[in-house]
Amino acid sequence: MNRREFTKNALLASTAMLGSVPVLNSSGTRGSSANDSNVPQFKKLFNGKDLTNFVDVNTSKETWFVEDGILKCTGWPIGVMRTEKQYENFILDIEWRFMEEGGNSGFFLWADGVPYKDNPFPTGMEVQMLDPEWAVINERPVEYVHGHLFPVMGLEGTIPDNPSAITGRSMALENRMNGTREWNRYIVVCVDGTLKLSVNGKFVNGIRSPKRKKGYICPEAEGAEIHFRKIDILELPGGVITEDQIAPLV
Repeated sequence: MNRREFTKNALLASTAMLGSVPVLNSSGTRGSSANDSNVPQFKKLFNGKDLTNFVDVNTSKETWFVEDGILKCTGWPIGVMRTEKQYENFILDIEWRFMEEGGNSGFFLWADGVPYKDNPFPTGMEVQMLDPEWAVINERPVEYVHGHLFPVMGLEGTIPDNPSAITGRSMALENRMNGTREWNRYIVVCVDGTLKLSVNGKFVNGIRSPKRKKGYICPEAEGAEIHFRKIDILELPGGVITEDQIAPLV
């Protein structure tokens, strides 16, 4: 048997055995395999019962409430609540709907836990949620309502996948948004400062921030009633990060 045949057979044998043989890391100790219990899994950030995992920042006790397993937001006063802890690399799975035409809301990711100066919103990256009628009511381009991604409250230097007319913003390449009172599903992949957005089953947008890679997740109240029936999160391994890329702890 020559060296090429030996190598080929060895690779085939090792591949077949991976399912039953412990995986060793470089130090010779057992590492993780696909069957281990520590494989990342989705967890409920919104548990369907109450506001566990969230802290109000600058709205009110009446702004956010749970009814029939749905997290409901009145939209007033304008502001945010935040997660109890910060997140770095993760996937968010969100199902949401507006209950009135022209609704405006969103999620701030890798965000500060306090508002920026005299504004109601924190510094971070926004995943925008707009009702399709918003563009008609406000006489703005229809592409605004398809799932914009952009920096907010002083965050600079973002690199959009699909630059819009507004510097730093990235627009979705396709309109996949459902109408008022219909459910939409966002899947947001957040890794190493990069956001990728799937709208109702298809990835259509992306943006990168070299300056922010870790922070709070902040659902937004912005003057319209919005409902959430799912906010699930899958935490991923951390990466190389510096202190100035992390939002301040609160």
